[in-house]
Amino acid sequence: MESPVPTERLYYQDQYLKEFTAIVASVEELPDGKVGAVLDRTAFYPEGGGQPADTGVLEGPSGKLKVVWAENRGEDVLHIGELEGSLSPGDEVRGVLDWDRRYAIMRTHTAAHVLMHAVDRLFGRTALAGSGLSVGSGRLDFAAKITRDQLPSIEEEANRIVQMDAEVRANVLPRDKAEELLARYGAGLGPAQEGMEEVRIVEIVGVGADPCGGTHVARTGEIGGIKILKRKSKGKGVVRLEYAVSGFY
Repeated sequence: MESPVPTERLYYQDQYLKEFTAIVASVEELPDGKVGAVLDRTAFYPEGGGQPADTGVLEGPSGKLKVVWAENRGEDVLHIGELEGSLSPGDEVRGVLDWDRRYAIMRTHTAAHVLMHAVDRLFGRTALAGSGLSVGSGRLDFAAKITRDQLPSIEEEANRIVQMDAEVRANVLPRDKAEELLARYGAGLGPAQEGMEEVRIVEIVGVGADPCGGTHVARTGEIGGIKILKRKSKGKGVVRLEYAVSGFY
């Protein structure tokens, strides 16, 4: 059951927030023996947009929920995990993210944008057919002919953007302002933003911008480095590039 007030998503206010306090809105037992909890606000990112959910812990006055996953339930965020003790609606809890994991995902997600912009710079605006992130590594499916011989130049351009230490801005903008910002970089809104009055745009200043709802680092230098691990042909003109960020290759 959804709470009467949507979960306030603190990760959009501060992507570096590691701990927070909140009030439990609802608690339920799930079929697999786990427990789900909805809070009035959270810093846990729920799975979405190719980005995996955050993990961590919710500590209440009478128990602790070890959060192993989080997902959207309507406008709420459901925190799923293993409960020690008890947790009840109205309890105040202290939420603590597994920060090392989250920060690695943030670096990986920004690295995905850097790689997309590197490909665009080298080959012109290139359509993305799919993507996925994990902790420290990810994949990008490009609707383009990218050969193995071109991988070193893509990796070099991506790491040049990393070394620029460019500022990364994430802002929710009115639709017309979002379209203006994207147009400066030769980009635009897609079908996923159809009918949206406000759109969150992630801009790597001086490099490129894209609609995105995920969490990112504040500057490209935080990525450290990007390595393309593998190229795969997915058929129908789609090429998959698998990559990792420094510390994970």
